[in-house]
Amino acid sequence: MDTEILERLGLTRNEIAVYISLLELGTSTAGPITKKSELHSSRVYESLNKLAEKGLVSFVIKNNRKYFSASDPDNLLDIVDEERRAIEEILPELNILKKQKKEEESSTIYEGYKGVRNVYDSIIRILKKGDEILVFGASGQDESFMSNTYFKEYTQRRIKKGIKMRIIFNADAKDTGNFYSRLKNTKVRYMPPNMKTPAAVDIFSNNIGILVLKPLPKIFLITSKEVASSYRSFFEMLWEISG
Repeated sequence: MDTEILERLGLTRNEIAVYISLLELGTSTAGPITKKSELHSSRVYESLNKLAEKGLVSFVIKNNRKYFSASDPDNLLDIVDEERRAIEEILPELNILKKQKKEEESSTIYEGYKGVRNVYDSIIRILKKGDEILVFGASGQDESFMSNTYFKEYTQRRIKKGIKMRIIFNADAKDTGNFYSRLKNTKVRYMPPNMKTPAAVDIFSNNIGILVLKPLPKIFLITSKEVASSYRSFFEMLWEISG
């Protein structure tokens, strides 16, 4: 018999052995229970007392001797019902704790080349091997920016760490796109000519970075699991229609 379910109801192995022995024996004194369960007598008495507290064993006294009987196995369902009622009582408190622990959301603006570099450094720091960065909206005006020394180093660090990237360039950025398409762990596509975005959007982990270069480089960083999921869905739609 698989007794694991009885353990899940809170019965110890000793209690299970005593209860099953008593079911098979019928009404019995402690001696036969000890023999059948193969437990020490002290363990048997301890288990009988615990089972009695749980309503699974009863006893009568005849001629100054205790005779034990196992209750109907259907009584095990009462234990299930009690556990359910106990859980229902604490559910409101647990739900309050869950609401208090809601994922934090934030939005920050980083200005200047140093601020932008700080965000891209954090991408390399946060992500691990096999993670993916999704980028869309890189345009022709970004080419000199994306080909500068810092971004070359950033790209090398990304590839070395094994972080993948899919990037959708605007149609006017094919020179930079051709360079990126030859890189390891990098896939490139181009938006249709009639579509263009003025900002480059990076989606990584639960973050969205929106890069604007003019008049001064700045990046809007949004941290939100829900918003990041929405942007990912939008990216996948763009990826399907881009060539």
